[in-house]
Amino acid sequence: MFGPKHYVPILRWKQAERFALKHLLEVDRKMITPLIEITPKVFDAPKTGKDEGKKPDPARVLEDQAKNLLESWENAPLFLDLGLVDGLVPPINGVRHPLVHIAEIARSYRLCVVPVTGLNRRNEYQSALSDVVRLDGRGICLRLLAKDLAQPGYSTKLKALLRKVQLNESSVDLLLDYQTFDRQNPDVKDLLGRIPNLRAWRSLTIASGAFPADLQKRELGSSRISRDDWLSWKEQFFDESSTQRRASFSDYTIQYGLYKEPVEHCIPSVSVRYTLENEWLIMRGEAPRKKASSESPGGGPGLEQWYGHAQLLCEKDDLFYGENFSWGDAFIYQKSARQGKPGSYEIWLRAGINHHMTVVSRQLANLAAP
Repeated sequence: MFGPKHYVPILRWKQAERFALKHLLEVDRKMITPLIEITPKVFDAPKTGKDEGKKPDPARVLEDQAKNLLESWENAPLFLDLGLVDGLVPPINGVRHPLVHIAEIARSYRLCVVPVTGLNRRNEYQSALSDVVRLDGRGICLRLLAKDLAQPGYSTKLKALLRKVQLNESSVDLLLDYQTFDRQNPDVKDLLGRIPNLRAWRSLTIASGAFPADLQKRELGSSRISRDDWLSWKEQFFDESSTQRRASFSDYTIQYGLYKEPVEHCIPSVSVRYTLENEWLIMRGEAPRKKASSESPGGGPGLEQWYGHAQLLCEKDDLFYGENFSWGDAFIYQKSARQGKPGSYEIWLRAGINHHMTVVSRQLANLAAP
């Protein structure tokens, strides 16, 4: 499907991720096959409005998700993973697995969806996957967690899955997912050595995420975090000669590698996450305070802190990529000039993810194999 100079960003399918993907430039889109995760949150009952407390119809939710895929990624190839909602969403009309349902909608929109599975999904999920594979003929993406390869009987499970979906390695995109980056993780080359017929798989990708769970431990002002997921991958597959197959790069952009929803009613700091060549620049402000009152006559810093972050960033030619680099950079440049409202947490996350995916796609395009 693609070679090692290709990018597979893992995106939880929320508004920030959707818009970040939609606004990528065409030159960068060609370097990318996103892995989209449908999250449980979209099936929750609204907490405000006329439908407060009423759970939405799962069929309608899945239809909306498919429409969002079409709007953001059109008909380009993508990996679609329903693992986070498997077992949480009831069968559609009592009989149809959600994966089968969304695949049918995607088919009607002519989306180029490759379904994702793992070794330890429920039987119902794997049966639904088999039905989708038979109808669409695009194979699958097999998402192996690093811990899967350490399990007794792992190779037996792998062979059983391939038999169930009636595929061989040449129809499977293999993604080895560490989830979070840790220097104590098992060595990637050792794990790849445990995968049979390594060169036979349609594609091979290594995923991990080095971005922290949150910014609570970061100091106010500017600091940096090493992009260890990128640096480790580059060292393993491009900075050294290797007899093993070269793997594509995958990460969780500027999000944490393990899925968790933000704490409700928590007010995050007004911060910027900006990807550099080998680091993330963190510009951390304070959480916005209430307006001036008798208890706090002076009020406190609010969302307008983003104006200051943007201005400081755009003044640094050695850091800022320029307003024409990506949609996210154009947004930051506008805010440095105080154009419009300062923005929201979601919009700034949108800009950061869009910039990050652009940086990675350009880095990969410019890599020279040793």
